[in-house]
Amino acid sequence: MAVKDRERLLHFYEDMLRIRFFEEQVRDVLYPQRLFRGSSHLAIGQEAVAVGAVHALQAEDYVISTHRGHGHAIAKGLDLQRMFAEIMGRRTGYDRGKGGSMHLADASLNFIGENPVVGSNTPMAAGLALAAKLEGNGRVAAAFLGEGALNTGAFHEAANLAALWSLPVLFLCENNLYAISVPLDKSSALQDLERRAEAYGIPGRRVNGMRVMEVYDAVSSAAEATRERSFPSFLVFDTYRFEGHHTSDKQTYRTQEEALEEFRQRDPIHILEFEMIDDHTVPIPTTIEYRDRIRAEVDAAFEAALAEPWPAPEDALTGVYAEGGE
Repeated sequence: MAVKDRERLLHFYEDMLRIRFFEEQVRDVLYPQRLFRGSSHLAIGQEAVAVGAVHALQAEDYVISTHRGHGHAIAKGLDLQRMFAEIMGRRTGYDRGKGGSMHLADASLNFIGENPVVGSNTPMAAGLALAAKLEGNGRVAAAFLGEGALNTGAFHEAANLAALWSLPVLFLCENNLYAISVPLDKSSALQDLERRAEAYGIPGRRVNGMRVMEVYDAVSSAAEATRERSFPSFLVFDTYRFEGHHTSDKQTYRTQEEALEEFRQRDPIHILEFEMIDDHTVPIPTTIEYRDRIRAEVDAAFEAALAEPWPAPEDALTGVYAEGGE
């Protein structure tokens, strides 16, 4: 790949660093210090998919994510301080501290939110695409899903209806090789994942999910075709999560050597840095400046969120039921 668009690549680099440093803060500070209950699902290693895919869409397009959705949220423009506040259960979080790590959402940015039930966001995306088609607003709906979600009935029902009704929906599969602890070769009878939607007439494409520009180009083409034809697209991004399924995962299903070797060879941030530097698009001092600046930004957002107030006791009674109209 010839690296030429300096402004775009630096923008992508900035967002990938923002995602990485945010999740490292969750892993290294919030979780060990018990600043939230339960665990959090990190996408360290998958930043290129989130950034390349989301930035290939238009601001008006809908994005609906999964339990592993911090990267999608950040790429879509959600505020880091409010995200930290939500994860830590603070009143100023996106869901007023009630949703936590797996329920971040901001309808004003058309980030319809994360959904922790595997595969269940795909029919929701089909519904969003149906609404866009009926309204004639030219939007597409993009649903992120893992390769494990391809085995759920929800995905196949969504793909069938999306094709049957010619809906402008993008199914974006992040193949990180493990469905919780189950490797791909033990969970899927068909290893050619891009063929999983062929039965519904939806052609698939497989993409290197560790190279942000390849992701961006693939989603740009798919989104344009989906928007023009009002018909679903299906893309599979080969990627890898360097962390466990969640922050409490002991990772007994793979060796530390495997994860370390994958990190050394395939870290998408390092790949982009090397390409920009080797192509003389960006000098090394610029990458260092970006790293220092984004790390300081993430640290400041965390410190500010840590000082935010807890919900009041009476807040437990708000937002329990939908408000009825007249």
